[in-house]
Amino acid sequence: MMMRRVLIVGGLVTVLAAATIAPALADDLSDYLVEADDAIYSGRRVMGTTWDGVESIGVIRVQHHAGMTLVGSDSDYVVIGGGRMYSGGADEAAVSFVRNSHIDPGGRYTVVPGDATDYLGRSARIIDVMEGPLVRMRLIVDDSTAAPVSTEVYGADGSVFRYTSMIDFSVSADPASHVVEGRDYEMMLPLENEGTSDAIAGYQLVDIYDAPNGSDQSFFSDGLFSFSLFTANGWTDWAAMSDDEIPYRIDGDSYLRIVRPASVWVMWNGPGVSMALVGDLPPDHIEQVLAELPRPSTRAWFKRIWFRLFG
Repeated sequence: MMMRRVLIVGGLVTVLAAATIAPALADDLSDYLVEADDAIYSGRRVMGTTWDGVESIGVIRVQHHAGMTLVGSDSDYVVIGGGRMYSGGADEAAVSFVRNSHIDPGGRYTVVPGDATDYLGRSARIIDVMEGPLVRMRLIVDDSTAAPVSTEVYGADGSVFRYTSMIDFSVSADPASHVVEGRDYEMMLPLENEGTSDAIAGYQLVDIYDAPNGSDQSFFSDGLFSFSLFTANGWTDWAAMSDDEIPYRIDGDSYLRIVRPASVWVMWNGPGVSMALVGDLPPDHIEQVLAELPRPSTRAWFKRIWFRLFG
């Protein structure tokens, strides 16, 4: 089903974006970020997203080794790094991206190193990522490995929107679990940009790809957060695709949303087009992005246009 495929692909792209944050911010987060992609560590991480009183929490196993990140369990996992992604388990897939682009976040974010602290009995340091006067993200960074052992992402009102915390941590990983060689990868070839904005609300267009069921996937990033915008011609009954959607209204417009521990989905139908936004960006950024996209329309409008064209 389209919805299931969209959620799977979108979720994996969100994880892929998160895995590339460190190299993209290297100039601003000093020596830690230069070394972060080569850090070796493993453990369990709790993560959660809270939005308008709706909270979703999950615990995942994480291993990081030689620039590759493994997330999940023995039976259901994803290995990501170097522009490649392998998903094991029931939804097995291997995807390789032609380009492994990074967006420089320097125009939007600045970094303020904070106090020394300790985390899980290990020495660490607090680092704040600022968006103007707002603390947009606070990280606790392990001193010896440069691993981010805790993060908090804040909304415009200063409340915590998303958090991640290592609940156990080891300076080791199983290199064999990250092996991605010898697999047949589906090469993701970027499409020509025909009409998609190069930037939306401070997010730069990275690439556009073919997506399931004749849809397109446009990937946007500001270097810290990212989202994929899925678009397809026609009308999609989003409410029939999932049991987890929640009504979401902005300035009188009605959307559906799904809150997950590491990402959120916003779905709607515009004039003649179905759209789904899948990403890790905070709520105020989501509203700014939606303000620059086609607004939701009713199916009655769609039917009127259809019968006018085709009788």
